[in-house]
Amino acid sequence: MLALHRRILIGAATVISVIVVATLLRIGFEWSQALADIDAMIVTPVALPTEVVLPTAQPITSPEELYGPPPPPSTQPTTLPTTQIDPPSATATAEALQLSRPELNILLLGTDARPDDTGPTRTDAIVLVHITRDTGRVSMLSIPRDLWVSYPTGGEGRINAAYAIGEHRFGPGGGAALAKSTVSKLLGIPVDNFILINFDGFKKIIDIIGGIEIDVPRPIYDPAYPTEDYGTIEVSFDAGRQWMDSERTLIYARTRHADSDFGRNQRQQQVLMAIFQRIRDRGLLQQVTSIDDYTGALRGYVLTDLNRRTMLELVSFARTVSEANILRYAIDSSSIVELGGGATFRVQPQALKRIVAQFTGEAVSTAGGE
Repeated sequence: MLALHRRILIGAATVISVIVVATLLRIGFEWSQALADIDAMIVTPVALPTEVVLPTAQPITSPEELYGPPPPPSTQPTTLPTTQIDPPSATATAEALQLSRPELNILLLGTDARPDDTGPTRTDAIVLVHITRDTGRVSMLSIPRDLWVSYPTGGEGRINAAYAIGEHRFGPGGGAALAKSTVSKLLGIPVDNFILINFDGFKKIIDIIGGIEIDVPRPIYDPAYPTEDYGTIEVSFDAGRQWMDSERTLIYARTRHADSDFGRNQRQQQVLMAIFQRIRDRGLLQQVTSIDDYTGALRGYVLTDLNRRTMLELVSFARTVSEANILRYAIDSSSIVELGGGATFRVQPQALKRIVAQFTGEAVSTAGGE
């Protein structure tokens, strides 16, 4: 009888051991694939040349006008950041990681690329995120895409053209470098990293999390919403809380004929908040298994210069963030001055100084949702 009990215990232990080993192998494979997906998203911004003084009496309409023809394609592979981490075990996650830097500024860019676009396009959404580690404060600053700015490498134009001009003139990585430096020059603060996503990638995120809930503050009707085939359709949204799939969310974030680009900036921030809340509600920040499902879905749609460790640090930090500690700011219609001669508008220097001080937490602010 004793021998029988021993065989049963040994058999049970063997089965449990096999299950544990299989689980660890599965997690190891998932993380290996996830890290490969992440590496495919990472780019290294190039070093930009010093500023060149160019005539700006006429608005710049193309990259060639500003910089001349693009350089020949580089045959050298892009060098990836060297800061890496080992895949975690079955129980080890990012919980023990803390942000290495007390403050971090990340530039979020959304491109309006269409299926037949063969080169870099303008950035339809521009949001700078400021993270303060010790207070848990996160603030978002929306920058209007048509804001007229001075590029650090010389010349002037709309801020949404910086990424496309940088990619065209300086090659892969030039777009991120010029977009980051242009925003940094505008605001007078450093921009540490960037994340760029196109519309298809945006919809992928919404699909992964199963949609989001949005409280639409007022009815929206757009008789000429642009489609990917360069046509237009009528779209509308009723006021009130409603569940949106990826297609409806993208339309909600992009439509502007019912109000303006400034209204669209508010909706984009609202969507970012809803995505964050949905991720928190579903516990995706705590999940270790099936991570390759998420990274695989986004591969090819996202570019960033964040390294692996910083990504995990941000995941760990996000778990502790309170929604009340996420503040929203914008360069809006009350802080701009109209320009002539084919240009658009600039931000008033004093208004910008006030906005940046509130955005970074240097000045007391009552901002929250608008």
